[in-house]
Amino acid sequence: MMQAPEKISISSLLNERAILLNLTETNKNILLTDLCHRLTKIYPDVPANIFLQYIIKRENELSTGIGNYVAIPHALLNDIEEIHLLFATHQGLEYDSLDGKPVRIIFLLAIPSDKKELYGKLLMLVSRYLRDQRFREKLMQAQEPKIIIQDFMDREINGG
Repeated sequence: MMQAPEKISISSLLNERAILLNLTETNKNILLTDLCHRLTKIYPDVPANIFLQYIIKRENELSTGIGNYVAIPHALLNDIEEIHLLFATHQGLEYDSLDGKPVRIIFLLAIPSDKKELYGKLLMLVSRYLRDQRFREKLMQAQEPKIIIQDFMDREINGG
């Protein structure tokens, strides 16, 4: 019997403790290091040193700044069971993005190596939602983590 394809929802991956707002760190590597440490404290199944190493290595090879003020630094890891997400907004970080714009929204992801398909769906969802300038601005202006979660829930309910 075939399994139904797994669905993914950004709001279900969000955790108020893993949402950081209005960051101001101007050094990309320091910021990524801080975000990695925060994610691994909240989700202890993510191996801190390996995760950070993968994130920095990936970033040095090719920027994860996908444009429209958004970056999606990520790492595929063997020893975790679930996708873990840390969401952050920033005042505007120079990030070597594809479109040259500073990054204001960051999705930091730890992905189990055996969930690449689900990760692909998640990336498509993120880029679809964040193509909408009004939605991006709403996220960037949010002052509380629970508002971010609610914004994504509303978006998911209304069909993206």
